Amino acid sequence: MDDAATSDQGIETLRAGNLRDWTSVIRDQFVALNVAPSNSSELVGAVRSRQLAHLGVAEVESTPQMFERTSRLVSRSAANVLQIGLVSRGAGHLVQDGRTCSLGPGDFAIYESSRPFTWTLTGDWRLLVYTWPREMVPLLGCDSQRLTARLLGAESGVARILSPMLTGLMQLESGLSPTISARLADECAELTITAAWEAAGLADADATSVEHFWMVRKYIEERLQDTDLNPQTIADAFCISTRTLHRIFAKQGTTVASWIRSRRLEACRQAMTSPGSRMRSLTEIALGYGFTDSAAFSRAFKCQYGVSPSRYRSQLH
Repeated sequence: MDDAATSDQGIETLRAGNLRDWTSVIRDQFVALNVAPSNSSELVGAVRSRQLAHLGVAEVESTPQMFERTSRLVSRSAANVLQIGLVSRGAGHLVQDGRTCSLGPGDFAIYESSRPFTWTLTGDWRLLVYTWPREMVPLLGCDSQRLTARLLGAESGVARILSPMLTGLMQLESGLSPTISARLADECAELTITAAWEAAGLADADATSVEHFWMVRKYIEERLQDTDLNPQTIADAFCISTRTLHRIFAKQGTTVASWIRSRRLEACRQAMTSPGSRMRSLTEIALGYGFTDSAAFSRAFKCQYGVSPSRYRSQLH
């Protein structure tokens, strides 16, 4: 490959000088896309990227071209991410879910990898891309389809506050704690969804329901180690009935119990990859995140990730 990779203060840079290598860089950094440059003989590109907990932040620069995620690529890929594209230079046009929006510097929009989309970028462009695993963003599929490819303008409403905040994520100093990075990733997702509700003109009732979900989600995230964490204790903490709590989660297409289990499993998976947990046994890690039965933990882990926890850990070394 002609692309060169460098790394500085947690930021990795990948460069490419031809279509084949550029397509590979885009696939490895984001998801599989068809790339159609305006002039392939002049194609050069670079991606600078960093990771903030579960949020991927990248700065992409190249020559005028179109990126397309087709139905075929969607069907052949297991990747499922929600992304923001923020134009910092040049112009962009995003198409998804039957909508098209045109973006200038400072403007941004949401799109999702589980459905076809097209980005067309013109001029001397630079695009900032923010990527969350889809399961980390509390939106039903039908809700995300109402929010994608809507212009979130740099000079309007909540987006006016969020645009410079997103832009600044590439300039953050390295060394943020995992907890601060995770909270920052969640706050950016929450503000983005709020801005999208505003742009879509969604009802306040919809916004309130999801806001409640975010509040409960944060409460759960901070108490994954508590074996007494259950719908009743959560409902008591928020002074609501368990019926109301279940209804909040049902509106997001999930249940309280399945959400707690999924987040505990993800916490265990992340602990397995942490250098500080190399000497901890799988049972110790599972117990540390609220699992009281190691066999049940192993079954649940394999169901969620397709491999047993012991096999997963062995593949890390």
